[in-house]
Amino acid sequence: MTKILILLMAALFSMTGCLNTAAAETVSTNKNVSDGQGNGKNSIVLTLKATYKGFQAPTGIAADKDGNLYVSNWSGGTVTKVDTKGNHSVFADSMGSPAGLAFDKAGRLYISDYSEDVIYRVTPGGKKSIFARGFHTPTGIAFSHSGELLVTNRGSNEIVKVDASGKVKPTAGGMRTPVGVAEDSDGNLYVTNYGGGIIKVAADGTASTVSDEFGRPGVGIGINDQKIIFAADNGDGCVRTLAADGTTEIAVDNIGGCVAVPVHANTLYVGSWNDGAVYAYTIGTK
Repeated sequence: MTKILILLMAALFSMTGCLNTAAAETVSTNKNVSDGQGNGKNSIVLTLKATYKGFQAPTGIAADKDGNLYVSNWSGGTVTKVDTKGNHSVFADSMGSPAGLAFDKAGRLYISDYSEDVIYRVTPGGKKSIFARGFHTPTGIAFSHSGELLVTNRGSNEIVKVDASGKVKPTAGGMRTPVGVAEDSDGNLYVTNYGGGIIKVAADGTASTVSDEFGRPGVGIGINDQKIIFAADNGDGCVRTLAADGTTEIAVDNIGGCVAVPVHANTLYVGSWNDGAVYAYTIGTK
């Protein structure tokens, strides 16, 4: 019964938040964006460079070393590959509710399956196998700098790490329905909580709430090379940047069902459940 309730709550991603999806083209300019360490940076300008459509509740987004894009179809049980020419193909299928995506250094794609409580690993050639088991509605995932896979256990309110052999170990508890995680260059973890707020887990394990300025954080959180933190605000239908003092600014507005927000090669990708689309923005400064 608990799993059914969790799945029903997650399905609300596509029905809540801003419904004005036509304005996804609108891009804001952030003033004095912080690098996450309290140091002011130049204003950033996000420019829409591509729109990819035809997905089924896009929840996880990742790019490989060649620039191909991979999108998890949460309600379709598949992962779609979009090559550099924009062609779509099914890269992995026969899954329950694929959510988070992350590549390792060997080019293998890892997929968290929200409803089957497993992590899949898929080779560049498309061979899929179970990498690790025993999770509790795993959602957002990311690799740490040490090579361990970080997994948000949405159902048990914790972050766990998985080593190369598939062994799972607890990392941080006491979250508020965690759905997204990213690590900065200093080893701090930033966690988006669907139950509210962004929590920072310091390298020493100390956890603290960084910001409550979100309507409802989504799965996506990413940090670019300039240490600017981008996080999905599913409740307010936008992407926000997060400063060290917890203040936020809207980077992209009017994204209905905003969920996935990774950063790759100076590009911000934003997944919209309401549109069934992924928007790609070039990150610039002025």
